[in-house]
Amino acid sequence: MTTESDRRAGVVALLPAAVLVLAALCLRGPFAAVGPVLDDLVDELSLPTASLAVVTSLPLICFGLVAPFAPTLAGRLGLHRAVLAAVAVILAGIALRLAGAVGLFAGTVVLTGGIAVVNVLLPAVARAEYGRRSAAVVGATTGSMALSASLGAGLAQPLADATGSALAGLALWALPVLAALIAVALLVRRRPDRATPPPAPGRRTAILRDRVALSVMAFFGLQSLSFYAMLTWLPGVLESDAGVSPVRAGVLLAVGAVIGAPLSLVVPPLAARSHGQGGWVLAACAPNAAALVGLLVAPAAAPALWAVLYGLGTGAAFPLAMTLVLLRSRDVAQTGRLSAAAQSVGYLVAATGPFAVGLLHDVTDGWTAGLVLLLVVLAAQLAAGLAAGRPRLVRADA
Repeated sequence: MTTESDRRAGVVALLPAAVLVLAALCLRGPFAAVGPVLDDLVDELSLPTASLAVVTSLPLICFGLVAPFAPTLAGRLGLHRAVLAAVAVILAGIALRLAGAVGLFAGTVVLTGGIAVVNVLLPAVARAEYGRRSAAVVGATTGSMALSASLGAGLAQPLADATGSALAGLALWALPVLAALIAVALLVRRRPDRATPPPAPGRRTAILRDRVALSVMAFFGLQSLSFYAMLTWLPGVLESDAGVSPVRAGVLLAVGAVIGAPLSLVVPPLAARSHGQGGWVLAACAPNAAALVGLLVAPAAAPALWAVLYGLGTGAAFPLAMTLVLLRSRDVAQTGRLSAAAQSVGYLVAATGPFAVGLLHDVTDGWTAGLVLLLVVLAAQLAAGLAAGRPRLVRADA
């Protein structure tokens, strides 16, 4: 029989997870909101579209460049305090965006730097709080990130219209970030973790020579490349090859993302219980393969089905990649190092995806070459995932 004290203890045990989910809700919306109001920003700031388009590609580059420094920051400040500092940086970056054109660029760099640190450290904090039971929490945070991206894109234009300014609409993301900052600060008071010496340079680079770590990094990077390439170009493929309207193409992209998002809650805990995760890798890659083949062979036959299948595949692959970071590492510190390495390499690789597919489209005046490239990437993703899914651990000295 459950007593009142048992229920209270259960609620207290869930509080850190709730804080992490709230923090994750701030990790995609602030930059996902830029694309839908790009034309408004062009008019408001009197800048050419090409220069503002750079703002949409800055986040991935910043993620890749800043991620390697997250474990060092955690080593000096402590894991929880490093997350608190990074959330504060996100808030500062959002505020900086209000300072006109220069502020938009500078604020985007600042806030994505903070996001990169939280991206890396969330799995380590989840492991520190919940140990080997942390897979479900990581799944909840990845689901929260997906929701954040959807809210950022979906609310961008309504918020700009409501405030009368695209910049002011972007600034409203300060409200959930401020709530997350307060929540993390309260968690830090309950978890006064001590700063530890940062990993030695040899330890930081050793993980780049470990085969298990490299397979995890490759899977993370290739699934990110596929996701961001299709996030950028799927509407164009559907408009050009499937003959759907621009509005419907955008709706199909959003529907695919929404349908795939709940997999973040299901995949991590179930995959963590498996002896190996190779079967889960196959299950995540199969829908993407079917979607790409469908778009190549019969794009107009079932455009909604191709969008949903791609959403399911990418919706499963990202939480699975984050789960592999947990399962292949030995302790909290190594989880942080592997997360940093996977996200640094992964997001720099991912940044090439939209560019490569767009370049192939310009050169060939069609989408076939880009879709074939994504099939090749998917084959490499499958191979890397099968290697990463084997039940092994990164070396103790990495």
